[in-house]
Amino acid sequence: MIQKLLQGIDACSKLGAYLSAFSMILIVGLIMVEIICRSVFSVSTMVADEFSGYLMVVTVMAGLGYTLATDSHIRITILLVKLGPRARQFMDLAATGLALALALFICYHAALMVHDSYSYDMRADSISETPFYLPQLVVPLGLAGLILQLFGVLLRRCRRCSPNP
Repeated sequence: MIQKLLQGIDACSKLGAYLSAFSMILIVGLIMVEIICRSVFSVSTMVADEFSGYLMVVTVMAGLGYTLATDSHIRITILLVKLGPRARQFMDLAATGLALALALFICYHAALMVHDSYSYDMRADSISETPFYLPQLVVPLGLAGLILQLFGVLLRRCRRCSPNP
């Protein structure tokens, strides 16, 4: 049961990684279109920089869970290497639990931000007048992916600590 849950979490993280990569490809494509339009036709899309910024948020937020799953986040181990195995396990559990609580807090407030932007019909001050809730929606969704993966990491670390893994 737990193994199936962990596999589902990892699949969600991998999906986020694919979305992140696709978003980066879209950024490159959008910039190429802008360059071609400007140099060949002397016109601009007028939205390339704005949409590239939105896509960069997608790139970062969608990749958070996968980055954690592949142990690619920056980790400062100066204290951990000086600890024994039991203390190291405890510190890992405590840090993961703290990260989970912090991510939940940030996700809650990010969802409130999206709700406010939607409620007040906030829009970009640009030619596209993009409703702000659309690009902002990526933030709580990306954080939800990170929260799922943090929960999965916590489960894995708890299983390692238990006498019957």
